[in-house]
Amino acid sequence: MFANDNLILQMQGIVKEFSGTRALDKVDFDVRCGEVHALIGENGAGKSTLMNVLAGRFNNYHGRITFDGHQVRITNPRQARDMGIAIIYQELSVLANFTVAENIMLGDEKAGRWTRKLDRAFINAGARDIIDYLRFDLDPDEPVERLSKARQCLVEIACAVRRKVKLLVFDEPTASLGSEDVDKLFEVIKDLKSRGLAIVYISHRLAELPIIADRVTVLRDGGKTGTMEIPECRISDLTRMMLGHDLAEVFPEKTNQPGKVILKVDGLSRPGAFENISFELREGEILGIAGLVGSGRTEIIRAIFGADKAHGKVVFQGRPIVGRSPYLCRALGIGMVPENRKQQGSITGRPVSENLNISILGRLSGVLGFQSSRRLTSQARLMIEQMKIHPPLPDIDIENLSGGNQQKVIVGRWLAAESKVIIFDEPTQGIDVGTKSQMYRLIVELACQGRAIILISSELIEITKLADRILVIRDGRLVREMQGPGTDEDALFAECVRKDNPE
Repeated sequence: MFANDNLILQMQGIVKEFSGTRALDKVDFDVRCGEVHALIGENGAGKSTLMNVLAGRFNNYHGRITFDGHQVRITNPRQARDMGIAIIYQELSVLANFTVAENIMLGDEKAGRWTRKLDRAFINAGARDIIDYLRFDLDPDEPVERLSKARQCLVEIACAVRRKVKLLVFDEPTASLGSEDVDKLFEVIKDLKSRGLAIVYISHRLAELPIIADRVTVLRDGGKTGTMEIPECRISDLTRMMLGHDLAEVFPEKTNQPGKVILKVDGLSRPGAFENISFELREGEILGIAGLVGSGRTEIIRAIFGADKAHGKVVFQGRPIVGRSPYLCRALGIGMVPENRKQQGSITGRPVSENLNISILGRLSGVLGFQSSRRLTSQARLMIEQMKIHPPLPDIDIENLSGGNQQKVIVGRWLAAESKVIIFDEPTQGIDVGTKSQMYRLIVELACQGRAIILISSELIEITKLADRILVIRDGRLVREMQGPGTDEDALFAECVRKDNPE
């Protein structure tokens, strides 16, 4: 399909280690001009590490990199950027309080001739040239904070193109986009490809690959398992290459047995978000909450956890929770794995051990309240082994873990705290199929241990396969309760989108 002399990037024998653990093991990877090369694998397989080597974030790697016909040693992000390499991360780096034009022209501003004030006309004109070239529907004067996630992504693409990018990496770009925004992004990627740009596309959504990619490379446990032309491969082939075996059954057999009521919500209301929510949760039960995005699902569980104020009663083990707050709920034995794990669930810039132990620091402290690094590390290692976190390093920064392993750290925190109720809000968002299967099994195992689970997911099949009961939320109201086992996914979707008949 492509000539070999059309290669713009060739990475050969790339090796990267973290504290003696090999994250990349002699990986070969190449990209051609005018192609979309997908890079897939389970969380922790090495995808992000390989791209971070390319982006100059890790300079102590071994191997050979040839870019645009020249052998190079990439040692810092500025060098990679100046060479024409850019990465659009899942967590965008646009400046929300700047305008579209200010973001696009950042670093190339121009001051007036007689004053030190920025030349707004120059900034807007430069941004407009890039916007018109890319045929993006963007207003240079609009603050970026007012844009949707998809349109903010366009701003970041425009920034990269202005810097004369030659190779553009998309890291999980569709993880938080709706279907319409995904379609628009694919149109943009196809247009960039037609202009000769080389594109690396990282995704856990295997069904996207036939639509957008030309080739696909699979990584597993830091090694490359193969590269295939997209027309020649099937989803089952890719899954087998990722996992090393067939994924016979994603969802585990449900063996949990709901017991007595442990949590009761009575008349919970928050004006403008949800109204008069009442339900019970039992020990050993998985209670699913289904509804469209914006229906009020997340707002309800945040109010239960005390993260947002609301009217109504929450009764835990027979006693009302007075003055609900996350601190109080955590102390009582209620934990929550939030939807946004980076901003709300993890302590960024801190090691895995600190993130795992944050809920039990008092228990790990000595008589005088001093923390023992030995105890902290020992406890972290226990949870790392139990949660199968990779790489198994207590001292590594949590941001250096893949999304799925970061999620395991957050769940492990609540297991260490021995929480009796655990709320999961979109627990499999942005993680691969293998880690999803692990998360499903973990949720069922927790319920079998007698822990009560509240599960929110936009993937309705997760609700129908895992939940014992399902609460359907529409427009901030609890409109129906359905039995989980045997519930048809299409029937649940119909309930979520049904319009109430006007009286």
